[in-house]
Amino acid sequence: MRVILLTIRRLDLVNRWAAMRPSFGLRRAVAVMFVIFLVSDLVAAAIHLPALAGFGFAAGSAAAAGWTRQRDLIMVVTTPPVIYFGAVIFGDLVTMHLGHVPMSVGLIGASILLTLAASAPWLFGGLAGAIAIACVRGLPQCVRDLRAELLGRAVRDY
Repeated sequence: MRVILLTIRRLDLVNRWAAMRPSFGLRRAVAVMFVIFLVSDLVAAAIHLPALAGFGFAAGSAAAAGWTRQRDLIMVVTTPPVIYFGAVIFGDLVTMHLGHVPMSVGLIGASILLTLAASAPWLFGGLAGAIAIACVRGLPQCVRDLRAELLGRAVRDY
């Protein structure tokens, strides 16, 4: 085991792996989350497996928290529920249109509420996982920097 660790350190594989990982800005992270949320919601509706929409939320949140630049971590951790809500609304409207269901406010609202209720455990778990990943990547420092900015102090540059 020690030989493997020494080999990894000698070859500097950790820094090379970090350099290969893509780094998203905030806009790209939001777009990636929306696409993952929407696709998982549409597939879940097509195969009648509501847990898949929640799994898509957890996967999209974790991917965005893992690949976003450090300075954008606060927004990436706080916005997934809003983005998911928008993706569920859009996905339910598309699903109803493709199913030739006459649309009414009550029917759309019921569909959205049922989708959100079915994926609620995934929402809590996915958001907790995204926060954990962001904390490992430097979220506490981002919060300290935000607090310093709000108090008018100098902030370190990333």
